[in-house]
Order: sequence, then C-alpha cells, then structure tokens
Amino acid sequence: MDRRTIQGFALAALLAISSEPTRADEQVVVVARFYPAPGREAELETRLLQSVKFVKQAEPRTIYRLHRSTKEPGVFLYYEVYPSQAAFDQHVQTIAAFRKEVGPPPEGILSRQPEIEFYRLLAE
Repeated sequence: MDRRTIQGFALAALLAISSEPTRADEQVVVVARFYPAPGREAELETRLLQSVKFVKQAEPRTIYRLHRSTKEPGVFLYYEVYPSQAAFDQHVQTIAAFRKEVGPPPEGILSRQPEIEFYRLLAE
C-alpha cells in the first residue's frame, strides 16, 4: 500500500472512532502535552503543580497525574482519567475555578499550543 492509501484508512478509522457517541458512564481519558517557552520551564512546572493540587482537592475520584519527559525535559504531560462524561464536564468547571483563583496563564509561558488528545477504552 502506498502512503496516501494508508493515510486514507487512518483518517477513516479516526472519523469512525470520534463519531461514536460516548456513553454517560464511560470513562474519559485525556492526555495533554504542554511546551514551555525557553527559560520558563520552572515557572510552568510550578503552575502545573498548583493545578494538580487544586484538581485533586476538588475531584478526588479523578486520576490526574503530571509527568515531565525524560527525553525532552521541556515537555510536560498530563494523564487524566475521569470516571464518566459528567466527571469530565465537572473538570471543565474546576479548571475555570482554578484560573479564577490563580489567574490566567502568564503571557508567553508556552512556546506553542498544548496538544490534547482523548482516548476511548478498548480493553481491560
């Protein structure tokens, strides 16, 4: 198969998966990568750690873990598991409350937009 055919299959599979409705009781899994601006790694790390503390207090049933890449130390990764769609919807409100309390992210702290991906459980 040539590259265009493989890309076409991959796109079709992605569209099929993302168009499936999510059950209300299905876990929501999110992976998010953050990229600090050069020289602002410690500042971003501090803010991300604050968000972890805030979220864990507000959402004790949520798995909300922050990691830092060993290969690229300037990359931070959240691994998040919400017990349901409703729990994820509540998380959106929690993050809004966090930003209200500590303020918006400082201008220029990120070198690019965060990458956020949603995953659906296939097997346990």
